[in-house]
Amino acid sequence: MQLSKTMRARVARVAAVASALTMVGGLITLATAGPASAATKSGGITVALVPGITSDPFYITMENGAYTEAKLLGVNLVVLGSATAFSPETQIPIVNAEFAKKPSALVIAPTDAVALYAPMARYQKAGIPVISVDTTLNKTGILTSRITSGNTNGGELAADTLAADCHNKGQVLIMSTNAGSSTVDDRMSGFTKEMKKYPKMKQLSTQFDNDSATQASTLTQSSILAHPSLCGIFGLNSASGTGVGAGIQAAGKKGKVFAVGYDAEPAEVASLKSGVLNGLIAQSPALEGALGVEYAYFAITGQKSLIIKSVQLDNHSITTKNVNQKATEQFFYSASVNTSGCP
Repeated sequence: MQLSKTMRARVARVAAVASALTMVGGLITLATAGPASAATKSGGITVALVPGITSDPFYITMENGAYTEAKLLGVNLVVLGSATAFSPETQIPIVNAEFAKKPSALVIAPTDAVALYAPMARYQKAGIPVISVDTTLNKTGILTSRITSGNTNGGELAADTLAADCHNKGQVLIMSTNAGSSTVDDRMSGFTKEMKKYPKMKQLSTQFDNDSATQASTLTQSSILAHPSLCGIFGLNSASGTGVGAGIQAAGKKGKVFAVGYDAEPAEVASLKSGVLNGLIAQSPALEGALGVEYAYFAITGQKSLIIKSVQLDNHSITTKNVNQKATEQFFYSASVNTSGCP
């Protein structure tokens, strides 16, 4: 199938910035070139998108980006996933059930870098392209492409931000969800490595909140009581960041214990605007979803040369200084699904 001029322009733009794709000037960069011509309409292609958890604004924003690109390309997008838990136990049955329906391609955020390998490998062995978004696998050979954010860099940025807030001295800790997710592990690694640059700072043992904001809040309060010199907390994902903010507020330590959260979900943005959180590291979930659908389309239509094997998107630093600026709003995540394909 030949590409239209519109599609060629979009592909060239993606390839030119493959090492540092960013979300600019709107919801997603890929959907700004105008509607696709009839030549790019696929017809009969179904892409299954399996996010980590369907109720999370990060994945809702990813879903919205995927719907926008699916409409542009004329493919059918099916979104499947658990709304209650980010776990392999809930995700694997969904992936296995969808395999029986033989979708044209699978775009998935695997909830465990090891446990999801076998279920995803079934697709690849059956000739169904598999693309990971956000999280990925330890063994990536079965993947057509893997699309994620610079998670190691995000952890480093969080460490530098907290060090500056703490005047390069004091105790810090990571508030994390469960280990085992590639993104979580990379953020932890980046933070820990970067923190070694500050000899007057001590990193305490990581706290695990099981992806629960309520548990993160409780752990934050107990950590503050146990460590009077605690000056900074890194909330490793959205639930952790939200819970850390709530815990600091409940402990009466706003402005005394500093916190950086990951992502830019509504509750986190509200905490940042109120000064409870001091920074957020936002990703580009809409662009991840859009790229996932586009690469699935390329794989299905025999245009694999246009696929970038590994894409790492830039993070966006949101602080109390820029959170109220109009230009920053494009990095906030959505809490509602938009199936219309319109930003």
